Amino acid sequence: MGFPDYFNKNAQAASRLLDGLKADAFKAVLEREIVGIAIDTTTAGSKEGNAIFDLVVRLVGRLYPKVLFFPLDEHARSLLATGTAMMNAINPNVTIEKDPATVTKWLVLGNTRLPRLPRVRGKFVMYVGSENWIAKLSTKTPQGVGSSHNPFGAGVAACLAVANLFRSVFADQLPGAKLDADLQFSVLDLTKIESKRKNPAFKAVDLGKFYLVGLGAIGNGFLWALGRANCKGNLHAVDAEQVDATNLQRYVMTDVMDIDAVKVELGKKWLADTDIKVETHAVIWEEVASASTDWRFERVAVAVDTERDRIRIQASLPKITFNSWTSSGELGLSRHRFDGKEACLACLYMPTKKTLNLDQIIARALHLSEDPQTLLDLRTRLELGLVNDQAFLERVSTGSNVPIDQLLPFVGKSLREFYVKAVCGGMVIGFVGAAGPEQADVPMAFQSALAGILLAADVVADVAGLRKNLDTITQLNLLNAVPSILSRGRHKQPDGRCICSDEDFISAYRAKYSSTL
Repeated sequence: MGFPDYFNKNAQAASRLLDGLKADAFKAVLEREIVGIAIDTTTAGSKEGNAIFDLVVRLVGRLYPKVLFFPLDEHARSLLATGTAMMNAINPNVTIEKDPATVTKWLVLGNTRLPRLPRVRGKFVMYVGSENWIAKLSTKTPQGVGSSHNPFGAGVAACLAVANLFRSVFADQLPGAKLDADLQFSVLDLTKIESKRKNPAFKAVDLGKFYLVGLGAIGNGFLWALGRANCKGNLHAVDAEQVDATNLQRYVMTDVMDIDAVKVELGKKWLADTDIKVETHAVIWEEVASASTDWRFERVAVAVDTERDRIRIQASLPKITFNSWTSSGELGLSRHRFDGKEACLACLYMPTKKTLNLDQIIARALHLSEDPQTLLDLRTRLELGLVNDQAFLERVSTGSNVPIDQLLPFVGKSLREFYVKAVCGGMVIGFVGAAGPEQADVPMAFQSALAGILLAADVVADVAGLRKNLDTITQLNLLNAVPSILSRGRHKQPDGRCICSDEDFISAYRAKYSSTL
């Protein structure tokens, strides 16, 4: 009934947010819901309105099995075919409902109040709107949409609306979680607006040469925003991987036709109609940095998965680094220069204790022995890229109690790909961490998309000179209402262990950028 083929990935993500809610129970809750998306003339006739609609459809379509589109006036009917086509591309199994009286949860976009439909009273209704840099939500009154070309307020509004929808649907599993009953949020200041805030007219800027490292879930949100921002520039997109079926759960720019596509080539396609020239690098960051002729990286947006990768990016000494991440129900952003009192990117991820090697992590995940011979075998497979044979998968089958038939599709695949898809991807085997069985940390689509949009806003606002002295770290928990304060400062590592306290690194950084510091 309406669930996407990657449903298990959604269940894996939700179990981290909903105190271990099992897949069957998670599915049962979603089966009871029909999400209504109401649209009006202002939604259909403005850039901001179209942006909200586009992203709401992309987010709702990845999780909810039954959806209804409801035009609030005749002109809004022009979006029905677009919305339905997008839903079917994201989840070919989705059910498009027809009777508005059956809707259980409403998202109302634009400037028109939801009419007094049968059985609406007492149900979740969230009005969604934006005005330039400001995202707007209300459970009481329509919020309208602005006339600008600014995608940031609109994109943030869409993500926060779908986060509120999630909290309402799973209210029993999230006791105490509040809705954003009346919210105006400044993307420029990254604060909840309590009084009048600046909202300067949005102007397209030339971003120059800049980098996006990681075109995964956060990178998708970044590119969604960038594709609507009317900016110019030369983007270097860096990611060595392809899209797999489980990625569709949270990669908001993808649909079923993108499976097996190279991520950086998709990124180039998504920006093809903009004034941003995309240069693709289907390799890891170290290869890009080592192949550079001048080693100056003015602006680097970081959307990678691991602490190690972030430290390595910082070690290449970008002039300014914009970082974003997700964790459980939270997302975060940080901004870093290397010279000065504030923390560099590596400061945030300096190891504080001994950690497992990858061969040990994989051995535990696959329920294999951690004896020296087994670890050596795993290490050899990883380093040489050896492919899995049936005998190896039979060992995994015995240890993990997974039928061999479910593992045979990974014959001829590398161990790394097997681990990423079968374990981290949740396709076959539950993840096993240091403390025992658990699920790998997988975000919901609205978390990743919001992190990526805010990452893109950081880059654009910095180039445009619209921010002064913004704190180093911003964090937002999407399992509760937006608080008044989200950001805080962070000084360098006090023990001097980080590379930003090393005189050789400092001298190299200053030599790189002496003409622009």
